[in-house]
Amino acid sequence: MSSTPPVCLALVVCDAVWRDPATGKHTLLGCFSAIGAHQFPVIHPQLAVYLALTDGYSTVPLELRLIDAEEKALTTTKLDVQFGDPLAVVEIAVHLADVTFPAPGRYRLQLTASGTPLMERRFGVHGHT
Repeated sequence: MSSTPPVCLALVVCDAVWRDPATGKHTLLGCFSAIGAHQFPVIHPQLAVYLALTDGYSTVPLELRLIDAEEKALTTTKLDVQFGDPLAVVEIAVHLADVTFPAPGRYRLQLTASGTPLMERRFGVHGHT
């Protein structure tokens, strides 16, 4: 077992991730980098995060945090990911329901493995009149 963290190849924000039961392939639906709202706070009904990782050894604890500009966590998801072969790519879909964004601004998704940062994705939440 290695203490080297896995490599994150992708962290994509979208409306949904569908996995074909016959082929195992993932389809990303409605990829986006910003959310618009008419009033705040706003509840986003569904937010999906697609992750692709490689170079992992054994079981790796992952944490995906959605934070605001002040680094306050809006949601945290923890998962243990099993890597059978470090050369393989492990694909994961994390679905977050009813995420509340208190105000317009910049938000970030942060992915860590055993506390080590792997990748961060920024996106904006904007107000519309």
